[in-house]
Amino acid sequence: MAHVPAASSLAALLTFSVMPAEAKLGEQFDSPSTPSPVAGQPAAIRHARVLASGTRIVEYADLHGTVFAVAWSGPYLPDLHGLLGRHFASFTQQQQQQRTLHAAVVLRSSEVVVVSAGRMGAFEGRAWLPPRLPAGFDPGAL
Repeated sequence: MAHVPAASSLAALLTFSVMPAEAKLGEQFDSPSTPSPVAGQPAAIRHARVLASGTRIVEYADLHGTVFAVAWSGPYLPDLHGLLGRHFASFTQQQQQQRTLHAAVVLRSSEVVVVSAGRMGAFEGRAWLPPRLPAGFDPGAL
């Protein structure tokens, strides 16, 4: 059983750290790493990393290591197929239907929500699985 830190030491663990682990939305991390608890969310952990391009990726997982949300921001668009996994096809289909230049692409379904916006030098986005969100988790805070 994993050690759960006391509330007083929890704040010390909430600092940003670069983690080597990565997983696709809805999948488990392949390699274990030291998680960072999410403030106010005892059932959520955060894995953060910075790509060589300078783009920051933050993956949110449940205590079993299954990713339920992901966020990205930076000068280059990350590999969205690698982040969204099986949800990538639905996202690209939505992107083709919208056909808008420099506008946010928004995919909303009961299974997945993806919001991606930006232009060269400034990309950001977030995706989450509504059925897998821990109680009280606010995807607007991603």
